[in-house]
Amino acid sequence: MLRRAGLLAALTALLVPAAAGTANAANKAPVVTRVAPKHVFVGETLTIYGKHFRRGVNKNSVAFKRKGAKAVFALAEKGTTKMLRVTLPKRLERVLTLQNGTRMPTRLNIRVLSKKFGKRYTKNSKSPIVGAEKPPAPEAPVVIDPNGDCDGDGQANKVDTDDDNDLLSDTVEESISKLLNQCSADTDGDGVEDGYEYQSAVDLNQNTGHSVPYPVKLPYPNALDKTDRDTDHDGDTLTLMDEFKLWNFTIAAGADRSLALGYSAGRQYSVHPLLASGYDKQGEFLAWASGAGYSTYSLVDLQAWTLDDGPGSVQDQFGSRITRPINDLDRDGLAETTYYDTDGNTFLDDAERDEDADGLPNQWEATGCMTRGFWNGLYDAESPYYLANYAPLSIADPDSDGDGVRDGADDQDHDDVPNVMECSRSLALGGVAHDDPEFDPPPTRVWQGFLNPFNPCLPHPRSKTCNQHPQVGPGAKLWAPYTESAEYDLYYLILN
Repeated sequence: MLRRAGLLAALTALLVPAAAGTANAANKAPVVTRVAPKHVFVGETLTIYGKHFRRGVNKNSVAFKRKGAKAVFALAEKGTTKMLRVTLPKRLERVLTLQNGTRMPTRLNIRVLSKKFGKRYTKNSKSPIVGAEKPPAPEAPVVIDPNGDCDGDGQANKVDTDDDNDLLSDTVEESISKLLNQCSADTDGDGVEDGYEYQSAVDLNQNTGHSVPYPVKLPYPNALDKTDRDTDHDGDTLTLMDEFKLWNFTIAAGADRSLALGYSAGRQYSVHPLLASGYDKQGEFLAWASGAGYSTYSLVDLQAWTLDDGPGSVQDQFGSRITRPINDLDRDGLAETTYYDTDGNTFLDDAERDEDADGLPNQWEATGCMTRGFWNGLYDAESPYYLANYAPLSIADPDSDGDGVRDGADDQDHDDVPNVMECSRSLALGGVAHDDPEFDPPPTRVWQGFLNPFNPCLPHPRSKTCNQHPQVGPGAKLWAPYTESAEYDLYYLILN
């Protein structure tokens, strides 16, 4: 019995100093002695060796610091007293050095927070070099059946030089990227053919070699990025998909289907020189308008229309009429022959062209004044007209609604003003003189350019389809030209 008691006492004596030592260690500041690997990427795991860490899951935090930037913290998923494992979070990329828009591998000093914060960040010799997240691993190349017929043209793949008919031969696809699917004309499934995307990338980069498709987001058309169809890579306001549609429209009209792209998503001027004066598509539109009876329009004479006639008067309701050519955008009696040339350099780029010959430049129909979003965003104090069912126009269809009237001559909001005349507030200068003494100097035109193809109350608030009885009161949704009083306010229409 005495021997057993002596043994227990001896063990107790040994354990007490050990426990005390552990407690003392837990209260000490953590120390980092080394990390592995020294080169690591966001999304990967970094192992940190040292001492005085806390044992357990998510018990320690690691601070990553670049000189001149704020620290980014990440929890260590696993911890022992001498080792931590931490997965580098995506937010860590924001502290990496930025060079030409790309996050570069950067040395980050680290510091561990356990029960206490480490006394200092690690020296460079003990700090990891962190890179941005690696792109996803490429998929395995598709194996093509030599006896199959990928494009259904009647030729077996083994004798067909372009199995998927995307205008890139099989050998070219193989040399460009082994990730392109030679049995699919659209490898990434974004609706744009591989050949078109690759050639547009070549056009954009002028054969510098920076055109190779890869399954990440790139600053040029990429046949392996399914998210880039709505991107405007060449800066002409038309997206990749817009220009692909226009290219196909030219082919349907008789152009050769080749990689000499009539509309390239890598060039602002795919056809050059193309003069605005004498533009053939304008001639085609005017010829149609003449034959269909739309060469001139009868319009309300805004010069003669005044408030002095009083609401409900014959003059107010109908106004005197004037007749103007369909392409007289400013209503001065003279046709505009080069209104397509919006930048005034005498040549037409892809956005200024009118491929479907409907009287409306491509950009107006794609992202400009013939889109509802353009007007909704242009004047943030002007509420959209309450009707939202005016049909959008197609960039590659001269008669989007199929009613037999080309889009430029059509009247989208049915206010007796054709679309082509409602598209520019700066050109539509019709107006009435105004001598109110409150204005110094008094404006000479108060109707200056207030048009909108999605609002029948502009430019004439007494048009046949303008709702003249807006609901007033708290939360009421009003639209131009009406103000909060629901009365027609002349001053609201002055363009400053």
